[in-house]
Amino acid sequence: MVVVVRRVVVPAVLLVVYLLVVTPIAVVARLLGDPLRRRPDRAADSYWTDLR
Repeated sequence: MVVVVRRVVVPAVLLVVYLLVVTPIAVVARLLGDPLRRRPDRAADSYWTDLR
């Protein structure tokens, strides 16, 4: 019985925490825009960088 309750309650609590904490933060971040003000460089041929 305890295992069944644990398998239901823990995911439900995590879902509620996700929906009440993470989702509003993401919505506010999208509304405020990119904090780094990144823009694509139209003149660049590629963004590829060699690691060597």
